This record gives sequence, structure tokens and C-alpha cells, in this order.
Amino acid sequence: MVGSFGSLVTCCAGRRQELFLWLIKNAVKRAETAGNGGNLQARGQTTRLANKERRKARILSEARNLIAEEGFDALTISELAVRSEVTIPTVHNLLGKKNDIVLAVFRGLVDNIDAVLAEPDLVDPVLVSEVFIDKIVALYGSDEVFYRAAFLGGERLGLFEHEMSDGIFAKSIRVAERLCQRALDQGYLLGRIDSALLAQQLFGAQRLPRQDWVSGYIDLETYRQRALIGMLLTFAADATPELHARICEAVDQIAAG
Repeated sequence: MVGSFGSLVTCCAGRRQELFLWLIKNAVKRAETAGNGGNLQARGQTTRLANKERRKARILSEARNLIAEEGFDALTISELAVRSEVTIPTVHNLLGKKNDIVLAVFRGLVDNIDAVLAEPDLVDPVLVSEVFIDKIVALYGSDEVFYRAAFLGGERLGLFEHEMSDGIFAKSIRVAERLCQRALDQGYLLGRIDSALLAQQLFGAQRLPRQDWVSGYIDLETYRQRALIGMLLTFAADATPELHARICEAVDQIAAG
């Protein structure tokens, strides 16, 4: 009897140990499954974000092509959706309305110029003016039809209004203000004229020739000449005597062709 009871106790203890091990194994398995599920979910989220960015890039690319090929008026959300192979709600969700899309296209232009002017060695106002205008001319020249149509459309949509904090005017003025401040810090300017006022004049110096180019009155080479002279004369208003002399020499050379 005692032997049978001992065997029973030993058997029950063994079964409890097996049950305990089984519970542990299942807990570990559930934890691993949950972890894999989290990883899969994270990878899925990353894939969705990547697809979203690809669709946005495709839509902006098609918007640019549409403006270049058929003009600003041809840019409609419905046509853009067809070309991009997405639905109209998708276009709205990813980029917004028509003026939002055009503004997004223009931001690329200003950001490219801003990136060039962010280089720390671009401080000398004469060199800065030449680089600034040459980069813009090269950009416009890469697709004149597109940029002419886009600028005309931008004016009609009010993308150059001064009140827009994220508009083209505001971003361009901030770029110009940094140019003036760096020139002042490095001793090229005297500081007798407020940098904000100089920045507005720098922007205006290239805006008026640009409007003439957009309207077809002048070519890009004439635009470059007028805009560059305008920027240099603006810097000359607050230049040190040494810089003033260099600006006068540069203006004479540009005017002579």
C-alpha cells in the first residue's frame, strides 16, 4: 500500500513538472508570436509611408509635366489623377488643392537656390550675386516652357503675395536677408541701411526682369544682365569703399556684355 501511494505521489509530481514546462513553452511561444506581429506591423507601416511618398512624388512629377506640355490652365485635379493613376480623393489627401500643388512645385525651386546659398564660403556680395543669378538662369533654362507657364499660374493664384508666410516672396526674402546679414558680419557692408530693406530690394532686382522674361519681352541672357546689375547696385548702396569700387567695375563689365 505504501509503495502504491509513493508511486502515485511520484507520478503526480512528474505530471506537475510536465505541465509546468508546457506552460512555460507556450508562454515563450506567445511572446515570440507577439514580437513577430509587432515587427510585421512596423514593417507594414514603413511600407505604407514609403508608398505614400512615392505617390506624392509621382503626382508632383505629373503636375510639372502637365504644366510644361499644356500650360497652367490644363492643370486640373481630375487630369492629374488620371496621369498619376490615382483617384481624385487621393490627390486631395496627399497634396491638397490645385494651388497647394503648384506651391509645392515652386518650393523645390526656392529650396534649390537656398541650398546653394547655404554654402559658408558664399559671403562676398559680388560672388553671391553672380552665383545666385547664374543658378536661377540655369534652372529656368533647363525647361523654359515649364517655368514660364508655372510663374504665370503662380501669379494668378497669388503665390507671390507678401502676406503668405510660406509663400515664394517670404521664402525668397529670408534667403536675401541671410545674404545681407552674412555680408554685414564679414565687413562687406557698412550697416547704414537695414538688412530687411536691402533684402526686399535684392528680391525686387530680379523679380522685375523675371516678369519681363515670363511675358516673353526679353530672353534669359537679358534677364541675367538686368537682374545681376540690379542686385549689385542694391549692395552698392551700403557697401564699404573697397566693395563699392569692385561693384562699379563689375557693373561696367556686365553692361559691356
